[in-house]
Amino acid sequence: MYYLVIKNLGVERCIDKNESDIYTDNQSYDCQQSLSFIKKEAIRKIKISCIELPGSLINATVYRD
Repeated sequence: MYYLVIKNLGVERCIDKNESDIYTDNQSYDCQQSLSFIKKEAIRKIKISCIELPGSLINATVYRD
């Protein structure tokens, strides 16, 4: 399983998960979600946009278990 994680005010929060590694730069996500995840292995950092803040890119980390 792959997890898309953002950090806000020092707290990591999973905003999306998928069985396939679908995460790339410049995709748009609902950053208000908070899904459970097990922090295993960070595989890369990407830049995404949140649908709540169009036009802004934020850092995100892709993890896999």
